[in-house]
Amino acid sequence: MPSLTSSVENFVSAIFGIFRNIIDSIFAVFTSILALFQTAVVSVFDLAKSFLNFLLSNILILSVLAVGFVLYTATLQKNRAAGTRVGSGGKKAV
Repeated sequence: MPSLTSSVENFVSAIFGIFRNIIDSIFAVFTSILALFQTAVVSVFDLAKSFLNFLLSNILILSVLAVGFVLYTATLQKNRAAGTRVGSGGKKAV
């Protein structure tokens, strides 16, 4: 009889072990999904930090380019208002 009870005991233990492993697997899937989202959020913030660091490091060059662009567009608008065409050399079409 002891072998029958130990066999039933092992069978019940194996069934509960299967259910426990299934539940552990489900928790592992949710944990990995949360880790994926955490990694994605951290990566986005690292990208934003790197972009801001780039802007702050090169602010002098970027501001010179912006001033040059503003002066160029202002010159174009002034020339159009004066009636001259850029690149025409002052010649009128016949």
